[in-house]
Amino acid sequence: MNDDSLPQSIGENILPPVRLTDEQEDLCKRLDEWHKRGGLKNKPSNMFRGAVFSIRKECESNPDFISQAANSLREILYPFQSFHVKKVSGKKVEALKNFGSVTVDENFYNSKVEPLWRQLNDIAHHGVDPQWDKNFDFSSFNKTEFQKLLAEFEKVMNEALTRQLDVHQMLDEVLAINPQSAENINEGK
Repeated sequence: MNDDSLPQSIGENILPPVRLTDEQEDLCKRLDEWHKRGGLKNKPSNMFRGAVFSIRKECESNPDFISQAANSLREILYPFQSFHVKKVSGKKVEALKNFGSVTVDENFYNSKVEPLWRQLNDIAHHGVDPQWDKNFDFSSFNKTEFQKLLAEFEKVMNEALTRQLDVHQMLDEVLAINPQSAENINEGK
């Protein structure tokens, strides 16, 4: 039965996949490896891509796009946050240490990862019972604020998933820019 009072779709409305930056692609690889080392078979890279996809301009007609994007990011952290997920033995700081993180300690986790997870959780649940900010008003949370939160997610997770080899690679890249600085280091200057 066709209801003429409803707006009708014209043709196919298939959106192309999102194009991530090189940094986002690198984060996706790290997230996938983190989950794999944690004993999970899901692909958090798909969740991350889904979050980026759902906040693009073409999806704004979906009135729930922000909470859906937040849910995708929240689900990346959930197995390591929740003690209900028995498949993952290492939780919170331990999960990141098992991955090989050299930047995460209790303070980092409690001040950056945990609040990020709580904020995403509150947004995914439409602010029903806010845990990170008791004054959180989901009805006024907008796309611009979510984009800032997405950038914070990327920043925190890039830092959390930094391994010793990454630090060495960063140093090599810095030294390659100015080879004289390497000579100065070797000569004790």
